[in-house]
Amino acid sequence: MTMVARLALAFAIAGIAMTPAPAQLRSEQDAVLDNRVQGRAMSLRMIERRVVQQMRGADYLGNPIYFERSNTYRMTFMRDGEVIRVEVDASSGRIRDRSDR
Repeated sequence: MTMVARLALAFAIAGIAMTPAPAQLRSEQDAVLDNRVQGRAMSLRMIERRVVQQMRGADYLGNPIYFERSNTYRMTFMRDGEVIRVEVDASSGRIRDRSDR
C-alpha cells in the first residue's frame, strides 16, 4: 500500500470515528422538538431571522448548535475576518451573549 493510500485510509477512519452517532443527533433533534411542542422554544427559522437582522454587516455561517440544558442556540457569524459566536435564548430569540463584546 502506498503512503498516499495509507494516509487516505487513516483520514477516512478518523472522519468516521469523529462523526456523531445517529442516536446522538436524533436525541438533540428530539430535545428541540419537545421544547417547541411544549412552547419552550421558538422555531429556528424565526430565531435566525431575528438574530441575522441584529447582526448587520456580519455574514451568518449557519449550522447553529442547540444546547438543551440552557435552551440556547449558538450561532456563528463572520465580520471583517473575525468569527463572532452569538448565544441566543431559544424561548425568546433574544441574544444572551456575543463573543465580540
